[in-house]
Amino acid sequence: MQHPAISPDEQVLPGLYIRPGRFDPAALLFLRVFRRAVWPLLFIGAAIAWVSGEFTAQSLERLTSPAEFLGAILSPLVTLAVAIALRIVVNFLALLLATPLARSAWVPGHEARTWGKRMYDLGYLSSGYRAVRWSWAVQAEAVQRLGSVGLQLAFVELLGRILTPIAAAGFVLVVIFYH
Repeated sequence: MQHPAISPDEQVLPGLYIRPGRFDPAALLFLRVFRRAVWPLLFIGAAIAWVSGEFTAQSLERLTSPAEFLGAILSPLVTLAVAIALRIVVNFLALLLATPLARSAWVPGHEARTWGKRMYDLGYLSSGYRAVRWSWAVQAEAVQRLGSVGLQLAFVELLGRILTPIAAAGFVLVVIFYH
């Protein structure tokens, strides 16, 4: 069964998901770099925690109070904590950067009637815009708008993509060979 073609009004144009000017594409590309850095940091942090003995069931069971949890985070688990915090911060900032696009997307008269429902709708629509802004097509548009700076940021993100499987393999090797 074939689906009818999508009308031109319903097609995704990457340029519509980046605000005019240089700030928004630059912020998007910087966030992509930091987002890509999370996975290598997680694998490296897990390897450090494994080698230090902080990644065992017994050491994790000792975390019964906020003080012990904070002490563990400031131990060899700090790299894991930084990676998790970075992921949370990047997703929150990406959501904030997508909010102005979502706010201007509603056709007047079609938004929710109450303030609370409008805020829920804004959150849902902002998360949708954020998801589209992570796409390769939108990244290519941001790189094009920034020129050489955009190419440099795309290259740094590429390094993060290369480091992820290397860090994962390193973690596996640490688990296999370090007892």
